[in-house]
Amino acid sequence: MNPVWGHLIGVFIVVLMLVFIGIWIWAWLPSHKRSFNELARMPMDDRDASAAIPAGGSGEERR
Repeated sequence: MNPVWGHLIGVFIVVLMLVFIGIWIWAWLPSHKRSFNELARMPMDDRDASAAIPAGGSGEERR
């Protein structure tokens, strides 16, 4: 096997690591905190769920 492939694979791995670290830093920016908190509370918010699904049913009409 050509030794150039080892260098190309090494560069590819370094690029993937930098992309991962960049996404991680982007996700932890303070400007995203409010939207992430809203998304985290969404499963506990029953206001919309109780209006969409009638009591005693799964939301599908039975015939």
